Amino acid sequence: MRLSRRRLFIAAFAALLATAPAHAAPPAGGHGEEEKQTADEKEIARSVELGGLVFPIFDAKGKLKNYLFVNARMLVGPGRDPFKYRDKGHFIRDAVVRAAHRTSFAMKDDVNKLDEKLAAAECLKAANQSIGEKDALVTMTFTQIASQAGN
Repeated sequence: MRLSRRRLFIAAFAALLATAPAHAAPPAGGHGEEEKQTADEKEIARSVELGGLVFPIFDAKGKLKNYLFVNARMLVGPGRDPFKYRDKGHFIRDAVVRAAHRTSFAMKDDVNKLDEKLAAAECLKAANQSIGEKDALVTMTFTQIASQAGN
């Protein structure tokens, strides 16, 4: 009895494997597939993703007021290889976190909101310095921002 169940299981597994390649194959595409990509898809393909960043928010006297939790995307400059910079992602992340600890990126009137323009400028400057190339990373977009205080 045990042997027949084993054979049945093996046969079912073999049949499953035989049908899997037909479903796993990519759809047949014609010319112009790259042209059909949206602008957002093209940006993602040329970017370095930075998820799970924590920016401390402090006042003018240096007293900690809040934390902002951020996901961001840095766009690689034209004509540059995004994979080269993705491989250096840990250096980029370190530079961004260090910049966030030097400068508070909160809006002047609200510790729960990110000054995206200031944050992007400082983070891009730090990231490019960390990899030793000018204008390798050209823009920074914040894809998610959350506040610890939640107000």
